[in-house]
Amino acid sequence: METKKLSKSLTDNRFGGWGWSMIFYTMILYFFYAAITTDGMNLIPSAFAEAHGWDANTLLSVATPAGLIGLVGGFVFGRLVIKTKPKNMSAVTLIITGILYALLGMVPSVALYTIDLMLICFFASGFGTVACPAFIANWFPRKKGIALGWATMGAPISSSAFVAGFAVLLATKGIRTAFVIFGVLAVIVGIVTFFWAKNEPADVNCLPDNMELDETVSTQEVVVDNEKYSIRNILKNKNTWLIVFGYGFLWMVLVGIISQFVPRMMSVGYTNAEALTFMSITSIIAIPGSYLWGWLDSKFGTKSISIVFAFSYVAALVLLITSFNIVCVWLGCIFAGLGIGGLLNLLASMIISVFGRDGFMSANSIIYPLASVVRTLAFILMAMLLKVSGGSFTLPYVVFIVIDIIGAGLIMLIPYKKA
Repeated sequence: METKKLSKSLTDNRFGGWGWSMIFYTMILYFFYAAITTDGMNLIPSAFAEAHGWDANTLLSVATPAGLIGLVGGFVFGRLVIKTKPKNMSAVTLIITGILYALLGMVPSVALYTIDLMLICFFASGFGTVACPAFIANWFPRKKGIALGWATMGAPISSSAFVAGFAVLLATKGIRTAFVIFGVLAVIVGIVTFFWAKNEPADVNCLPDNMELDETVSTQEVVVDNEKYSIRNILKNKNTWLIVFGYGFLWMVLVGIISQFVPRMMSVGYTNAEALTFMSITSIIAIPGSYLWGWLDSKFGTKSISIVFAFSYVAALVLLITSFNIVCVWLGCIFAGLGIGGLLNLLASMIISVFGRDGFMSANSIIYPLASVVRTLAFILMAMLLKVSGGSFTLPYVVFIVIDIIGAGLIMLIPYKKA
């Protein structure tokens, strides 16, 4: 490797050939994970209801316990990846998930649908919530922000492209063929993973971040200290809980806004079609938003930009409270969309910053599932507050503003030194 080809800046995009290859690969993983576990739920319940006469609301409700099973998978695979490395983890779980997704279109009963969906969420966590950030931590410990900014574009691309594409497949090919096609695509990516993905730069004689080694990253290889990063020691670390609740609260606010975005728009007079259009615009804005937050992270540091992120959502909530004119609606779409593209970047980046490249896989296996549990409280809290307010969104949004500020306060307590 020639020195002149190496990157000199934390904010440039000189990742090197293999670096770009790994970013593109993880972008694909984020796309598949979002499509299979989240975005598909916009279509799946109604498709099965139409095909089999099952109750769509019952099918939709299954997503909640399936999501909880996914959190269990995140913990299980998070511990396994320390021994198996992310390449094997990603390949095997992609293949299994693809097979299960292909079979989902053939299930003859609600019971088997439920079991299959739970298994899908369990195994999808292996490549989606474990392998993806592990690859980034191994390859880009200093340029993590901007690398995650590119990689996590896969999720909003799924929101804007997969739903439309899969809807066409369902309409033209039927439910069985549509699921088989997408499932087979996941299996193919899983098989290709064995030959494409590399666990760390040292595997192909590259340097982390495509930069010279320094006191922050002193070796090419990832060296895991199992005692230092044991479950017990991670749980005893106060920074673990600051990250869990700090970012968990921000995640809760994000989910609370996005999950009720369409009902909120309809509550102030927009039609369902108009509200869905605003939601699509929000998803599209999230694509460049992902890169923006990643660049800001690398430029100014994860902690300071996380606090800026938190207050950008305060702005989004204020705009949604006052969304009685088109200007506020558009500004609300922009702030909400930018936020979708930022949270997962900043959460993973902070874990890398606090626990380092060597400790990331161990810490992420615990912190991510716990933060996800905090996130799921958004649904219960939103339902309770809407009931208390008689359907008005003002009370929930005011409460979420308070939660958002508390989350920012907790993040401010995390000791942090910019790379």
